[in-house]
Amino acid sequence: MSSHEHESTPGARRFRRPLAVAVLTGALAALSLVVPSTANAAAQAWECSSGDVCVWNATNGTGSRCAWTNADPDWWSGSIQCSWSDTQNARSAYNRGTSSSYAGVAFYSGANYTGYLGCLSQNGGFDNDFNVRIRSHRWVSSC
Repeated sequence: MSSHEHESTPGARRFRRPLAVAVLTGALAALSLVVPSTANAAAQAWECSSGDVCVWNATNGTGSRCAWTNADPDWWSGSIQCSWSDTQNARSAYNRGTSSSYAGVAFYSGANYTGYLGCLSQNGGFDNDFNVRIRSHRWVSSC
């Protein structure tokens, strides 16, 4: 019996319809996982991994985020680039650094740590309205 003849039997049709329904149900369930819920959106504010310093282009730890574990001498063209930082101010920042060697993160308006802007204390230091154009940062032993 060819595969064409087998597909045309009534038993094959009954099997394929439930299979198609199951596949469609699974696909719809997968799509529902992609749609963000209000609870998930709220939980993402101030999301910053332990050991990182994070900055956002909006207040309250929202908007586009850039994060680093190490110092970066040039956010615009360094190894880790913050895509929006050359045209937008950082509006909020969170220092989740954990190293006992550093007390904070110093931020600079220029590349290669020039134009000191200020320091954000380690272990949860945050600023909700930073509102500065930053181009580089480094971990420092004192703020």
